[in-house]
Amino acid sequence: MKKINNYANWLLTLTHFTSLFIVTSSVLAIVVSWLKEKNETVSGKPSKLVLFTLIFSHIQLLVGLVLLAMNFAAISGTGVNIMKDAAVRMKLIEHPIMMILAVVFITIGYSKAKRATNGRDRAKKIAIFYGLGLFITVFAMSYMGYWSKMAFMH
Repeated sequence: MKKINNYANWLLTLTHFTSLFIVTSSVLAIVVSWLKEKNETVSGKPSKLVLFTLIFSHIQLLVGLVLLAMNFAAISGTGVNIMKDAAVRMKLIEHPIMMILAVVFITIGYSKAKRATNGRDRAKKIAIFYGLGLFITVFAMSYMGYWSKMAFMH
């Protein structure tokens, strides 16, 4: 059990730093795509920064799902009613749903931006969908109290 807790702590630390990267890269992807592709006719795929944000959000989702499974396994034998305990419900139901929605918006944004034919439409799609993903991610992080848990914030 102690070995599982070490893995869980390591994965939790990984998700904290990956989420900071996702927030930063989302903001940069929105700004860079808006400045770079504002009036251009485009062909091909969106910038690498937009792609890296997509990739890291999917990695974050996979690691989060592993942590979610570990949490469900740890709680399953305790008799805790998930829906009646607000802290457990937030950790096991609300936060994962918000993060899944954020990744869905980022994925939709990349897919729509890839199909855009002019730079203004591409930048608009990235700004809308990555912005929604960013908003949900920041809200979910603050909802879970991540900002107060960060080491550099103390």
